[in-house]
Amino acid sequence: MGNMKVTVIGESGGAPLAGGATSCYIVEAEGYPVLLDIGSGALSLIQRIRSFDEIDDIIISHFHSDHHADAGVALYSRLISMQLKRPVNPLVFHAMESHKLDMAPYSYVSMIDEDTVEEIGPFSVRYMRTEHPVPCLAVKLSYDGKSVVYTADGALSDRLAAFSSSADILIAECSFYPGTADDAAGHMDALDVSDLAVSAAPEKLIVSHLPVYGERNDILRCIRSRWNGETLLAHPFLTAEA
Repeated sequence: MGNMKVTVIGESGGAPLAGGATSCYIVEAEGYPVLLDIGSGALSLIQRIRSFDEIDDIIISHFHSDHHADAGVALYSRLISMQLKRPVNPLVFHAMESHKLDMAPYSYVSMIDEDTVEEIGPFSVRYMRTEHPVPCLAVKLSYDGKSVVYTADGALSDRLAAFSSSADILIAECSFYPGTADDAAGHMDALDVSDLAVSAAPEKLIVSHLPVYGERNDILRCIRSRWNGETLLAHPFLTAEA
């Protein structure tokens, strides 16, 4: 069976830490990379580990800036590469709206929503609407009997737990410290994430979209005290394989 690999690029929620980035993850199989979100600072960090010319597909979960801020500069990166006649493909943004990202021949938008099932490279990809103030999609990428689920942003729900069930790798947002989540904000805290892990039972849990204040290890300690599975606190260039 083939492997899937996740590389964290940006792990912060709201705003990046100095030298870091907000939400961005590379998922790859058979050498084919797909980007999940491309938040502030992400394009710079991606280029520390690979050429951005190698990435053709970017899934945008929603249009809050900490998830798509670098989309426009990614488009211009591809425009420059094409003008220099490098051997690149147009960028394809998989998103719920075009948001000025459709700039043929440099980029195109593939429209997605909860009922979309699509093939991207070697992956079969499905989506689910989350409970968030603006329309937002959780993402499941499946390959060779394995799956990576990305919650994007959203409050804990039974639907999210079912969508995440038995994922080999679950990337879960954790915007707040234990007991401080505001349900109206459409986000999870460490208690919610541990409840999600208990219900979904992933092989590996990556906790991300982290606060940019406080002691992040408090989140890890809380989750590990309530769930016994493998739990990783996201940071730039963290990798996990399934």
